[in-house]
Amino acid sequence: MKRFLCLLLAVLMCLSVVATAACGTPSDEHGQNDKTGENATKSPSESGNGVVESEEDTDNTNYICDLPEDLDFGDEEINFLFANRPGREDELVSEGGVKAGAIGSAVYERNVTVEEQLGVKLNMIPNDTDTVANDLKMDYQSNTGDYDLVADGTYKAIIPVIEGCYKDLNQTEYVDTTKHYWTQGYNDMVTFTADNKQFLVTGAAAISIFRYMYLTIYNKQMFTEYKLPDLYDTVRNGDWTLDYQFEIIQNLYMDKNGDSKNDEEDFHAFVTGDTISVDPYMVASDIHMIIKDDETRDLLYNADAVGPLSDLCDKIQLIYNNESTYVYKSQSYDDVGKPYIIEKFASERAMMATILFYNMETNYNEVGALSYGIAPMPKFNKTQPNYHSYVQDQVTGFGISAGVKDNRIDMCSAALEAIGYYSHQLVRPAYYETTLSERYMQDPQSQEILDTIFGTLSFDFSSTCGNIVTSLVIRDQLRPLLSGSKNTISSSTKSWSRSMERNLVKYNDKLAELGS
Repeated sequence: MKRFLCLLLAVLMCLSVVATAACGTPSDEHGQNDKTGENATKSPSESGNGVVESEEDTDNTNYICDLPEDLDFGDEEINFLFANRPGREDELVSEGGVKAGAIGSAVYERNVTVEEQLGVKLNMIPNDTDTVANDLKMDYQSNTGDYDLVADGTYKAIIPVIEGCYKDLNQTEYVDTTKHYWTQGYNDMVTFTADNKQFLVTGAAAISIFRYMYLTIYNKQMFTEYKLPDLYDTVRNGDWTLDYQFEIIQNLYMDKNGDSKNDEEDFHAFVTGDTISVDPYMVASDIHMIIKDDETRDLLYNADAVGPLSDLCDKIQLIYNNESTYVYKSQSYDDVGKPYIIEKFASERAMMATILFYNMETNYNEVGALSYGIAPMPKFNKTQPNYHSYVQDQVTGFGISAGVKDNRIDMCSAALEAIGYYSHQLVRPAYYETTLSERYMQDPQSQEILDTIFGTLSFDFSSTCGNIVTSLVIRDQLRPLLSGSKNTISSSTKSWSRSMERNLVKYNDKLAELGS
């Protein structure tokens, strides 16, 4: 009997080894990492379903890579075209070494691990002119085949998707979009037709999914001075709403320079902008202008959202037009990488601001001197069940060029899957736990709110992918309407509704034809 039990145990151990994928724990040769698929990090997952979800509470098989262990592509070179843009420039490329830092070292280790486990060479091709979409289209239409994998901002990548320049990832051999190192909320946004065609993915491979998340930053000392409850408790109690934000900014404006003009140099309770800073409000209020049919996955214009959107507009305009709010006008001041909002906050001329995490990261020398806390974007009202955190539309989407030859598709899909997996194992901990959480969060309460923000990650098609309707981009149309001084939502949306419906029918037909 003992001999039988020993034999049985040996067989089970062998089966366990066979079941282990090529995507195992990175080797000690490039740096020790003790976080495996079975012992994943405990920060919120990339699920992106608008629910706080800790990985210790999820099915760990969702984080285990299922690539076969015997894949070897004979040191074939994979050409990887990527947008070398602010906030995304270090997602894919690093030379490693002592000066690389935590993030650069993790990116380097991931790339080397992918190359060694699959027998490939990653040839990274940076595009510095933000023309990845056009370069991909020209390559595909000319049948040149110079590019294999592609990474670009989603709002730009969606155009070549419609033009047939990307492979359907769900038809490839190795990309498994159900794995949670790919963001599931993003998957839902970019999955089309009843056949579940999907041409882009994002997840831990995109540091921009962290950097381009919107949040509220506030000066804790000023909250104390003005006898306001700390937002940590307000958020936890579910009371952090637009109405509450409007309430606490009242009568806090001060003419600091004495010129009797309400201008940038004065003190304001809240500082924001009228361009990209407007974008997160609709998602934070769980309002979606373009939705999908549950069965056909067709894109539909959601006329039922007009009423809630008009109510949202009233609330935003109360805040934006209050004397205690300073609004930076136009994209010259309110855009990714522009420091105006965060600089005004850091100089203690504002108590609270809407920013991207990227703004905090790139201006931390100034912000770090303050005692600050963070909060998600406010809810529409107290009856809204959950907070919803919006990722700016430039978040990186990854795909496989439709110009890839048939004999290279398996290799490209395996490489993309491995990049997604090892990014979750290596890059995510280096950025989220080591850099974002430990360096930029000043106390345990902020770390808890950070988890809440990323645990309520939400996506919206009209905000992130609305560029497909080039003649009518809803996101761009809404910016001046929501931040203006008069609510014209009802009349404005009425004027474009028929055009939007016709355009979506056209694009549904195009999407149905892709890959067929």
